[in-house]
Amino acid sequence: MTKRLFSGAGLIGLAAVVLISVMLLNNLFKSLRVDLTEDNLYTLSDGTRNMLANLQEPVTLTFYFTNKASEDLPFWRTYAKRVHELLEEYAELANGKLTLEVVDPEPFSEEEDKASGAGLQAVPVNLGGTELYFGLVAKGKSNGEQTIDFFQPDRENFLEYDISKIIFAASQTKKPKVALVAGLQVDGGYNMATRQPTDPWMAVSQLDQLFEVERLEDDTVEISDDFDLLVIIHPKSLSDDMQFAIDQYVLRGGNTLIFVDPLAGQDTGGGMMMAMGPKSSNLEKLFSAWGVKMDSKKVVADSGFALSISQGAGKRPVRHLGILGLKQPAFNSEEVVMAELEQINMATAGTIKAVEGSSTSFVPLIQSSTEAMLMDASKFAMTTDPKKLYDNFKPTGERYTLAARIQGPVKTAFPDGRPEKKSEEEKVAPGTAMDKENEAATDSNEEEITGEEGLVEQTPPPVGSEQVGPATDEPESTAAVDDESEENTVNVEAAKEGLEEEPKKPLLEPITESKQDINVVVVADTDMLADMLWVSVRTFFGQRIAQPFANNGAFFVNAVDNMVGNADLISIRSRGQFSRPFSVVDEIEKEAEDKFRVKEQELLQRLNETESKLAELQQQKQGEDQLSLSQEQQQEIEQFQKDKLAIRKELRDVQHKLGQDIEALGENIKILNIFLLPLLLTVLLIISRLAANKRQYVTA
Repeated sequence: MTKRLFSGAGLIGLAAVVLISVMLLNNLFKSLRVDLTEDNLYTLSDGTRNMLANLQEPVTLTFYFTNKASEDLPFWRTYAKRVHELLEEYAELANGKLTLEVVDPEPFSEEEDKASGAGLQAVPVNLGGTELYFGLVAKGKSNGEQTIDFFQPDRENFLEYDISKIIFAASQTKKPKVALVAGLQVDGGYNMATRQPTDPWMAVSQLDQLFEVERLEDDTVEISDDFDLLVIIHPKSLSDDMQFAIDQYVLRGGNTLIFVDPLAGQDTGGGMMMAMGPKSSNLEKLFSAWGVKMDSKKVVADSGFALSISQGAGKRPVRHLGILGLKQPAFNSEEVVMAELEQINMATAGTIKAVEGSSTSFVPLIQSSTEAMLMDASKFAMTTDPKKLYDNFKPTGERYTLAARIQGPVKTAFPDGRPEKKSEEEKVAPGTAMDKENEAATDSNEEEITGEEGLVEQTPPPVGSEQVGPATDEPESTAAVDDESEENTVNVEAAKEGLEEEPKKPLLEPITESKQDINVVVVADTDMLADMLWVSVRTFFGQRIAQPFANNGAFFVNAVDNMVGNADLISIRSRGQFSRPFSVVDEIEKEAEDKFRVKEQELLQRLNETESKLAELQQQKQGEDQLSLSQEQQQEIEQFQKDKLAIRKELRDVQHKLGQDIEALGENIKILNIFLLPLLLTVLLIISRLAANKRQYVTA
């Protein structure tokens, strides 16, 4: 049997059996994959799988990577292979709704024109200036193209999220719809204090450009499920109907982004006396049901992130404990909405806390430093000298949360059902809590204004906010407004008579528990959205040109962009990194770059000295000699040229040495890979053999 098996025909038959078996296994288990990486890098999350299973329409993915030009760039080729294999995994799981194309845009080719037409751009990736296309285009039938311009390695943690996001966006058949509830003049208006019109906030303007935004009034009784996201800014004195509508929208699974504030610098009230009234906003009833709370009377004072503010001409800038420039140590790097943000500015922000025993999870997005404490909001409101805030400043060592994501199951904040309608008399009746609060604030302010010395201590606006002026009475203007109101009332009644009343849509039946985990992001500052804290806006030929100096706008768009997606997309978190740093190679490169930089500075310094010498010689010349080079100048230039060539040669030697060191390291690693393991195995076999011989000898 053994002889027959090892005969010529037997070996050929065995090879054929092996070949056929391999082909059958390859076809039968084509989709079978085993991910043995430490962080399961090739295993897509459940959120991505669900998103792919529910794509609204087919999507074509076109992956662009410059293959030939990257032959000597192993890092980029490895990362491109990782992206390519991940895209194949997407296509495999999409059940035919995802088509993957791979394009190699070589220079001056039609493929390069196609990449440029898709909005991609080649990016230089090394000192030699080698340029690569490394991007992705997702194209659906209804929602145009979505692109990743270039796969930046520093976003590798969010690679799955970035790819899933553009696939989801391309598969949508309509533009995301956002509902906006704003208690501030975010769309521009008229500042009663300065008597000047105000422009729309740039943060809200960019929201209008990217999404379909609809403003909701305070008398809203129900928020439609057609909205992909609800954005609430400064919910000051919201009606019970509106709070109930928010409660039900969140319980039905609506994503919500909320900005509240213990001291909103942009809240000018109604102007005049109201400007000195309460400037806080909170949603205590809803927050309590969601397992979070914010103290409306406390502001986070933080010397670790305090920004310096100007105090006027002739005075030194002072670090303001309530004006914060929060940087990356304050951000949750695991959250997608905080990715690539460098600085967010906030003014007199509050802090959010989780309620003990709540059913929701509380994930901080932005936190203070440990050099922080909570201070009364009234101190910030009434102090004109920021240095006085340091008098009682004692950091607690605690990090206070300024923004957080809340997720989990909750119950309604209105267990008794829809709030009863209030009569007009009840709405304006004196003695209500809000009225008492306003009256108390007004009385307090009046006492301050009409004090013994008759001096007015102005409320210090946080940064750049308008100064509040004294109140004046204007009976003529009031009368004009009253007349206009009466006229409008008559017009409205006349319009009502001419129109048929539209049939009212029945309200949805209230629910008492969330259908799924809620997804709410709360930010304890509204001023961060105002232009003065993050962007400089100027008008150029009728167009508003924005120049951001902080990432507040990017944070706002990131949060909205993340939350308009479905729950599956939002659930995708950062993943591990495929790339492993070559620390030794990095150290060699760093050392070589330091040497290169020193030589470069030496060359520049020598050049400056020569130019100064030439200028000095030129000034010594007079008359016709000014038009020609002197002998000394010629000698100086020749000497500089010699030095320049010598220094350049040294620069080339440094670069050459860098390549040699890295190449030598690679050769050593190859030698270890080729010879070390076989050598170890040989040694182990010899030891094993010697041990066996010894046992045989002892037995004999």
